[in-house]
Order: sequence, then C-alpha cells, then structure tokens
Amino acid sequence: MAGHSYLRTHDLSAEHLLIDLSEAVTELHGLAGAGQDRRGVTLVKQGGLNVVLTHLHAGGTLAEHSAPAAATVQVLDGRVKIRVGDETLEVRSGRLVAFDAQVRHHVEALEDATLLLTLSDAHP
Repeated sequence: MAGHSYLRTHDLSAEHLLIDLSEAVTELHGLAGAGQDRRGVTLVKQGGLNVVLTHLHAGGTLAEHSAPAAATVQVLDGRVKIRVGDETLEVRSGRLVAFDAQVRHHVEALEDATLLLTLSDAHP
C-alpha cells in the first residue's frame, strides 16, 4: 500500500465517476486494523448522494440510527444482522436492504463484513 492509495486519491464528485470497488474493498480491508470494530471511507459525495464503503469486524456494530432520506445497505462480503423495529434480518453477501427515510435500524456484523452504504440527501 505504499505509494498510490486509491481511497485517498480518487475524486468524491465529478460529472461522472468510475469507482473500482474491488480495489477499494482490498485497500479498506488493509486499513481496517485489529482493535477497531469498523472502518469506513466515503467514495461519492455529490448532488445529494453519498456512498460509503464500510468494513465491520465480527461483532462490530452501527448503532441504531436513521437517515433523513432513503438509504441502502448492500453486503459485499460477509454477513450482518440488521434489526428494524421488531424484525431481525440476516443479510449475506450479494444482498441489499433498502430503507425509507427516518426508519431506525441497527447493524451488527456476524462475521467480518464489507458494506456499501448509499444515502440520499433529503435536501441536495
């Protein structure tokens, strides 16, 4: 990882962006050190859209929260448990959960997991 660092050098906004998710995930895994339950990096921040790549170590959580507008959680690798109200969803690699605005939810990694979080801004 010495020298070029994709996650530190790519643009967050432009007329169009092409993001190498494989490279970003590989680099994020290298940055997500022991002793941290999670690590995240913003990939896109433009026009009311935010895309965040997040790695959770097994047992790591995103505390209960909600977003002001619609959002998605896509599991790129690993498995997580997402609690929405009284329902608990087990979400594995290749699955996506979409939330309406203001829906409270909690995420817990059942094993090391990488998530792609997409958040729209209610007021771009």
